[in-house]
Amino acid sequence: MPYGQFESVEQVASLFNIVVKDASIIQSRSIDISEFDVNHITQKLYDSLSFRNEATICNKIITPILNAIAEQHTPLNVWIEEPFNVDKDKGLVGEPDYLIAPATEHGGMAVPPLCVIEAKKQDWDAGWTQALAEMVAASLKGAQRCYSVVTTGKIWQFGTLDTGIFLKDPNQISATRELQVVFDTLNWIFSEVEHA
Repeated sequence: MPYGQFESVEQVASLFNIVVKDASIIQSRSIDISEFDVNHITQKLYDSLSFRNEATICNKIITPILNAIAEQHTPLNVWIEEPFNVDKDKGLVGEPDYLIAPATEHGGMAVPPLCVIEAKKQDWDAGWTQALAEMVAASLKGAQRCYSVVTTGKIWQFGTLDTGIFLKDPNQISATRELQVVFDTLNWIFSEVEHA
């Protein structure tokens, strides 16, 4: 059962004995993004052609936003559709949309403490189900605290998994109205991950 094949957050939580709660968790850490990047991303956010399909959303919106943050957080890398096979019997296998992690000294991906999921067809439940499964996999590999982001490109939501408790922030941030807030929130998460 690949990460995306779980049916609900409740199913994942039951299988792995996780407590699920809603809580305000997001914080902000100011970041300066180049005017070129801001203008480029803004232009794509207001172009309906950027939202025609999953690949287009990822390539034109999500990847540029993540890369703009990652550029200021070496040694973190944005790993796209990288195989992350942790436990086949438990269904913790697949190629997540995005994992944020440093590289190992051998050039592979270290344990990813942050996963980013595109909410395909704006299906938030499926997005959070996949995000929780990926955070469980990362925690089984040794990540102490995991973070997750689920996004349509326009709307961004955030969550954490820490010692068996999954906290999902009910707040949604709109990239079309508050792009700098998206940047600042992601910058805070990248900072937390970088110093974990």
